[in-house]
Amino acid sequence: SWDEWTRMLAAVKQLVGPDRYSVLLPLNEFEPLLVLALQQPAPLLRDDGRWGNFRSEDFRRALRFYHSMFERGWAPLTTNTAISNVWDEFGKGLFTFYISGPWNIAEFKRRMPADLRDAWMTAPMPGPDGPGVSTAGGASLVIFRSSQRKAEAWALAEHLSQPHVQQRFYELTGDMPPRRTSWELPALAQSEYARAYRVQLDRVRSPPKVPEWERIANEMKLMGERVVHGAAGIDEAVADLDRRTDQILEKRRWMLDRKRITDGG
Repeated sequence: SWDEWTRMLAAVKQLVGPDRYSVLLPLNEFEPLLVLALQQPAPLLRDDGRWGNFRSEDFRRALRFYHSMFERGWAPLTTNTAISNVWDEFGKGLFTFYISGPWNIAEFKRRMPADLRDAWMTAPMPGPDGPGVSTAGGASLVIFRSSQRKAEAWALAEHLSQPHVQQRFYELTGDMPPRRTSWELPALAQSEYARAYRVQLDRVRSPPKVPEWERIANEMKLMGERVVHGAAGIDEAVADLDRRTDQILEKRRWMLDRKRITDGG
């Protein structure tokens, strides 16, 4: 839970002192704040993705928790580009917790100092009141209705869905397989580092499914940076984020309203 994580963050900070940190939350990444926000019941957008919902108490709660980690000195006010080598700095003890994806398992194995190669571990995300949800990236396979090669496209999709193929992709890229039976194969079933991601896959939530989401996520990142730097209070920041989000979604509202009229709704 967040309470348990908070106690850990405080204990680590007390142990490492003023020049080292409990957690790395790069200010040029929106994902850490997004994960905390997705752990709340309220959606980030409302009315079928027509308007922002960042003034909700749920998002404020996530933002307050995010802000508190900087305010208490647990997270450095920095970007990941200001850290020349994340794996090296992790090994040196600059920070203890780092939110990242499964592709980094191989990198940590390869780049950690020899004496610390077995001194790290993965864990699922904590949530406000217990185990928390996270977000999962990925891509969808789409076959166009007008395609002249549907049979070949379906054959490719079937091939990519095979457990041994998904295991090979994991070995090559670190991508987690979406098919449950793929996790029964040795490379994944016996990996203590992959285990946390398998547990997490049962608790994932996607960001809003609107084409404008990447622009909105960038605005959310900039808003979070302003808050942790003290350039804006939470009330001002979430109101401004809603305003910017509503501007970004203006065309979407027009298109949805037009479709409703056309459909006779």
